[in-house]
Amino acid sequence: MEAAILVVIMIAGFTYSAIKTKESWKNRCKRTLKEKYGKEPEKKEFKRELIRNYLDTVGGTQQVDEVTWNDLNMDDVYQRINNCDSTMGEEILYAKLHYAKQTKEEEELLEKRIAFCEADDEKRYHLEETLSKLGKRDEAYYIPSFIQTVEDFAISNLWVYQMLRILLVVVVVAAVVFHNIYALSALVVVFLVNLSVYIFTVRLKFDQEIHMMGTAAYLITVARELEQEYRKDKICEELAPLLPVFAKMDKKAFLLNIQSRNAMGDVFEMLQDFLLGVTQWHILTYMKVLNQFMDNQEAYLKIYRVVGELDAAVSTGSFRKSLPLVTVPEYEEAKQLEMEEIYHPLLHGAVTNSMELQHNCIITGSNASGKSTFIKTIAVNVILAQSIHTCTAKRMHLPHAKMITSMAVRDDILSGDSYFIKEIKYLKRILDALSEDELVICVIDEILRGTNTQERIAASKAIMEYLAHHNCIAIVASHDKELTELEKIGYDNYHFSEEFGEEDIVFDYKLQKGPANSQNAIRLLSFTGFPETIIERAENIRNEYR
Repeated sequence: MEAAILVVIMIAGFTYSAIKTKESWKNRCKRTLKEKYGKEPEKKEFKRELIRNYLDTVGGTQQVDEVTWNDLNMDDVYQRINNCDSTMGEEILYAKLHYAKQTKEEEELLEKRIAFCEADDEKRYHLEETLSKLGKRDEAYYIPSFIQTVEDFAISNLWVYQMLRILLVVVVVAAVVFHNIYALSALVVVFLVNLSVYIFTVRLKFDQEIHMMGTAAYLITVARELEQEYRKDKICEELAPLLPVFAKMDKKAFLLNIQSRNAMGDVFEMLQDFLLGVTQWHILTYMKVLNQFMDNQEAYLKIYRVVGELDAAVSTGSFRKSLPLVTVPEYEEAKQLEMEEIYHPLLHGAVTNSMELQHNCIITGSNASGKSTFIKTIAVNVILAQSIHTCTAKRMHLPHAKMITSMAVRDDILSGDSYFIKEIKYLKRILDALSEDELVICVIDEILRGTNTQERIAASKAIMEYLAHHNCIAIVASHDKELTELEKIGYDNYHFSEEFGEEDIVFDYKLQKGPANSQNAIRLLSFTGFPETIIERAENIRNEYR
């Protein structure tokens, strides 16, 4: 008797501890949701290969190629923006930054969603709470590819599991009706057989597929919540016509998702899982849900996109609120760029710059003066403008255009390409992208620096002249003063400068009109402690070339 009481007390204590732990976890999640909006996202592991799964699987026209993406450190920019609450939001946001092209209607819907978040903190919190139910489990990132190939995950010999379920029902009825040792023994045997099949077939062989299906099906439940809760706010109207085909999925989705959703290992849900397993419920329900997905793949992927875009919009609103200066872009047909107090989103306390660019331009200046950072700032903001309708500036006017760069060139040992070969391949892809049907904004840093001076100047001038005569806005940064002579064919001159002290160089990082007239390479050698003999010899050689 005492042993039984002790067991009851232990079970009660374990249950109480599990409940309190789960409550504490939920409260911590709520605090995080309430506090994170409008703040810079915390640094965390960047699961690039998982996050880009939607982009790789569903595809779409990528305006930003991988060279441009890497040149501009867009993974870092993405992480600065990403405050999403779900895998769907993270994947869609990543894809949007690659697509960098939205219709006016898509931009208006984005602004409506952001305005909703800004208007009422409590409503925004409840929206994030609903989205956070989807979580960020690793398997969820593969849902798009799972849905597109869902027929490959069908389970054969389904009749075996159906017969095991029927047999279980028969022996349960027999045990209740006859209530003898034979009926009870048959019940125990069938129970153990079904449990063994569940453990060694479902849990070991199909566990991953059932987890994936449960996670995928649970999206429908959450999407239905979103559609019903925010119908009057009109922030996810596209869900209404898509959900009816999945009308019978909600309860199945809830139960099938128990294993995937139960991060805290709730003892009651685990017990329920095994009891359902004995009835072969998981396998039979899995196939019913799978058949619905097979018949409605397109509708499901649209729901996935809508929910992801809603989450990405909340993240965009949070990004805007975290910035010291932000604006929405204004588009115009003219082939020109106007930016006021623009800055790079990754820099804290960044120096802002303004520019009215009605032609192509060449930016000159000394080493470390700010040329590369400024042209990256322009390129990043052109992408942000066309992907999330946001610019880190006081004002920005621009035309709709494809952004392409040639900046962070490196040699490639595996392919055997030298630095120069790699560079000319990068430049050639820019020329290949030029089209009369679509304006291209190309940003080039240190054009053709991988070859000798004479040929570099000649080839650079030829390429820049070619760009000037095509449907393109070219922004080129260079040390070569000879390129500033291209003003007569439509290249405006800008530069960055510095002030020399006795022991250091001071950069103000402010853009100025006209070509640069200073050089600092030899001064930098001196300030970093190179022997005086080298400094003097370098200055003498430089004077010989003047």
